[in-house]
Amino acid sequence: MFNFFKNKQKTLKLSDCDLQNYIRILSKILDVLSDEKLSAQANIILNLIDLIQFKHLDEFRKNINGIDMWGGSGAVWEVYIEDKLQSIKFERSIIELINFMETTKILGSGIKPIKKKFIDNLQNNEG
Repeated sequence: MFNFFKNKQKTLKLSDCDLQNYIRILSKILDVLSDEKLSAQANIILNLIDLIQFKHLDEFRKNINGIDMWGGSGAVWEVYIEDKLQSIKFERSIIELINFMETTKILGSGIKPIKKKFIDNLQNNEG
């Protein structure tokens, strides 16, 4: 009778262009994480790329908004990258990812403040 507890999220549909953009952005993040030998976080990104390639889009949406990406210590966004150029590349790529998540309407709650933090960091480093 009542549908209070049903998941109202529709099945995710992304165009092939959107999928390729996600792969491109995630690959940039993966490159930095791999170069910096951050294998646990690199594996999280590899998993996201695999989910896209095999078109497991609902699982992709869940994982890209999950704790492994945006949680606390050990999450992808929280890594420390000592090399300044690599750090800048990483932060720009995370901002690009968040922007694209907004564009494709899959951005979860609590992620926008991370974007602001990275924009502020970049402005401080470049200014």
